[in-house]
Amino acid sequence: MSTKNCGFTELEIQVTNPIHQTLAVHQTPIDDKLTQVMFQPSMAGLYQVAVTYGGVPVKGSPLALGVGPVGPTPPPRAVGRGLEAGRIGERCSFAVSSVVQPRVTVEAVEGSVEPHVLSPKPGEYVVTYTPKWVGVYDVVVMIGPNELPGSPFHPTIVDPSAVRVIGGWSQHLDDAGRIRLPAKLAFDIGNAGPGPLECTLAGRKVAGEKSGDRVRFELSGEGISPGEHEFEIKIAGFPLPEAPSSVVCVGDQVVLTGKGLAQAQCGEPAVFTIDGSKASSGNPEVTLQAADTNIPVPVMISLAGDKIWRATYTTSTPGNYLLSVLWAGRPVKGCPLIVEAKGGADASKVLCSGEGLRQGVVGREIRSWIDTRRAGPGELTAHCAGPRKVAYCELYDHGDATFTLNVKPQEAGRHALTVKYAGQHVPGSPFVLKVAGAPDASKVRVYGPGIEHGVLATFQSRFICDTRGAGAGQLTVRVRGPKGAFRVEMQRESQKDRTILCKYDPTEPGDYRVEVKWAGDLVPGSPFHVMIFDTQEELRRYISSL
Repeated sequence: MSTKNCGFTELEIQVTNPIHQTLAVHQTPIDDKLTQVMFQPSMAGLYQVAVTYGGVPVKGSPLALGVGPVGPTPPPRAVGRGLEAGRIGERCSFAVSSVVQPRVTVEAVEGSVEPHVLSPKPGEYVVTYTPKWVGVYDVVVMIGPNELPGSPFHPTIVDPSAVRVIGGWSQHLDDAGRIRLPAKLAFDIGNAGPGPLECTLAGRKVAGEKSGDRVRFELSGEGISPGEHEFEIKIAGFPLPEAPSSVVCVGDQVVLTGKGLAQAQCGEPAVFTIDGSKASSGNPEVTLQAADTNIPVPVMISLAGDKIWRATYTTSTPGNYLLSVLWAGRPVKGCPLIVEAKGGADASKVLCSGEGLRQGVVGREIRSWIDTRRAGPGELTAHCAGPRKVAYCELYDHGDATFTLNVKPQEAGRHALTVKYAGQHVPGSPFVLKVAGAPDASKVRVYGPGIEHGVLATFQSRFICDTRGAGAGQLTVRVRGPKGAFRVEMQRESQKDRTILCKYDPTEPGDYRVEVKWAGDLVPGSPFHVMIFDTQEELRRYISSL
């Protein structure tokens, strides 16, 4: 900023971000007439830069400054359940990321459905539509003159209420409304739409037999412990209304339960349980080997209760494994089982960035960015604890293995921000977050001869602004005399010093007005009215008249 030929007064610059928050501005004098101004954007969007000189806006102020995202602009994309499946009469939605608003059309064989497009924030759009008919739809997303990659999308629209249980549910239920095992279920899906009908029993998928519009499931109960178990029946991922949620099994058998019977994560212990409490006397034997190489994997068995064992193993290589469980030397029903081992997550490859990992202000969101694209599949978690209170943490999933973390602290002080991936700390976690108190202008004290009445020849214009305890903020001092604004010198011993020495140079007697603000708010006593006289006698008469 050049102030050549402008006289001497205060240069003030205020920058607001796209969500109308005020940013810190750093002014560095290069010489008497040239000042370097710096601020750091925290998000992409349109910023407003207001410049005043002596309290008067300069020509062209405010300036509109567009800030783009870090790196190249990502290509437009669309994600969401509404691009894959939906139910008649129920609103479907998906999100589109694009610098321009998309044009969307939704069409079925029977006709068109009107879409609604909303923009919760710049560059992001939420599209909703309500299906009227079953079938496979065309969802066309246009960005300018071009279709989005993958468009048209083909969501499957179904009507779960149109799935008919042949013979009704009551024939399969006990008095508590549970399905009695074993049971054979038959369904007519002719009017329900094109989605697949899927059945899950005790966490395991049950294979169905389809013939035309009819689907049959045989629930044998093999490998399931006596008692009550979860039951789900869905079409295209949507549950059937009025379907029971549980089954009941009675029998005398060895029961295997646990995720480790079907899947494992490389490098992490997989666990399952062997329950022989309803079986005849005997002990379990377990073997696990790679399906393609027959290389064995050690399995550790420990007693977890009366005739109940806990089995644990850890795979190191992705692929399929054969799991065999023997009881009293005989194979348990359903064995051998196929276990799928997936590649493990690597928390050390997670990248975290942003000022929100280092500092912030009470009551304001502190933002950072997390990239898990190179870390493999896993769960991302965040937790932030202050001296006495836990800060609110929100993770926003962008759908491409990148996340935005928003932290909103409730108190000032040192905070510990823990970020974990697949249960492991990411590099740098726990982060030390320094949170300053919210600005409070009422805590600023101003004192010194510069805000008191005096005589011009002996007037001492210095005064002190003590901002200790006032939280984070910027001090603004303006002095106006009989003929306009005055330049104010402000000094502090160090950048961390909260006590600022202020000084101005009055050149003639008259009425002076000293205005002191902290974070944009007037401090106690401000504005200060200072009368400067030519003689001590004039000062004495003025003071006696007050």
